[in-house]
Amino acid sequence: MSALKNTCMLVILCMALWACSNSNEPNYPEQEIIKGKITKELTSNGTVREYIIYIPQNYTGKTSYPLVLSFHGLTSNMEFNYDYTKFSDLAETEQFIAVHPNGINKKWNVANINNPDIDFIEALLSQLEEDYNIESKRIYSTGMSNGGIFSFSLACNLSNKIASIASVTGTMLPIDSAFNNCNPTRAISVLEIHGTADPIIDYSTVERTLDFWNTHNNTDMNPIISEIPNIDLNDRSSVELFQYLNGDEGVKVEHLKIIGGGHDWPGFRGNMDISATEEVWSFMKKFDLNGKIE
Repeated sequence: MSALKNTCMLVILCMALWACSNSNEPNYPEQEIIKGKITKELTSNGTVREYIIYIPQNYTGKTSYPLVLSFHGLTSNMEFNYDYTKFSDLAETEQFIAVHPNGINKKWNVANINNPDIDFIEALLSQLEEDYNIESKRIYSTGMSNGGIFSFSLACNLSNKIASIASVTGTMLPIDSAFNNCNPTRAISVLEIHGTADPIIDYSTVERTLDFWNTHNNTDMNPIISEIPNIDLNDRSSVELFQYLNGDEGVKVEHLKIIGGGHDWPGFRGNMDISATEEVWSFMKKFDLNGKIE
């Protein structure tokens, strides 16, 4: 009887310990998070697509981070875009995740209808939100030239996912179909950075692009214009800021006019009075899917 009693006591003790250990969530070791620059692949519409993702060193997965999509220009690629934009440096101090997707044949399809690149970005966002703790109301898009045009395509087609956009040397093209087939479902803030001497995408296309978004967002049509300090006298250009304010939900449209500027990413080439990377983030981060962040 004594042995049986001892056995019963041991079983009861084990069950009690098991119950206690399961009173809280399992204490599994945390999965190691790879930080820094990573190149990944994703299959979209049967095609393997590539992208670079940069995870800041202070990311732990416990706090949601905003996401910046940065798109390269025509004939360029994700590696070069990663190198000259340097969003990775800014991501460390500002605490966001930066992603540089790769276009097929070094370009982005900018059509607003039946666009496989938009399908790719939708799939990419789904994958990123599964893999990382993304602040889903703060997903932003920017790009250079063709990548800037594609950012407008995303604003037209994925305004339910993209909080705000910034385009550098890219406007809404092709002229007619870009405007006729653009149907965003909400007001969305837009920044356009463009040089008046751009030999690739003529500056004359800027006005219609700004007019479209000012009308859509219901902003003031008369901008506040201010001069940016001309700190570099050797770059043969200067900058004016146009601000169209008081849009629906607090959104706005801004234009950094690079007077004498060409087809460049300011701060890397061309105008050195501003850093396009810093201007883009400073603008976009003020907004989420609900409009201006209070």
